[in-house]
Amino acid sequence: MNTLSKRLYLSAFSTLLAVAVQAEPVVVVNPHMNSKASVDEVKALFLGQTSTLPGGGAVQVGLPKEGKLREDFVVGYVGKNEKQYKAIWTQLIFTGRAQAPKQFDNEDELKKWVASTPNGVGILDSSKVDATVKVIDTK
Repeated sequence: MNTLSKRLYLSAFSTLLAVAVQAEPVVVVNPHMNSKASVDEVKALFLGQTSTLPGGGAVQVGLPKEGKLREDFVVGYVGKNEKQYKAIWTQLIFTGRAQAPKQFDNEDELKKWVASTPNGVGILDSSKVDATVKVIDTK
């Protein structure tokens, strides 16, 4: 195998490996919280249409301030782009119909907050999940 072929092979392998280990956003809750809710119920929570989850009562929502995780979640899970999502929350906050999600600079801060907040709900990259938080069961 010549040098160019080796470089191409390594480049292709690195790209495939990066895609394979790429995690996805998951909704997490405090480990003591009941964690069953439908996808629609969780979506309504993150769209400010409700502030409760079944069996869990009122919750507090936390999100990253910005970044790929937030973008992937808003587009893939909530079904909006970031501009639409911000517009929804701006209107909800302005009209007093909902309280803004708590925002965090990084996932570690968000995870610590969910773990220490009895009614905390947030999103994490699935690779960041550990025993301090619980992935919500959306069945």
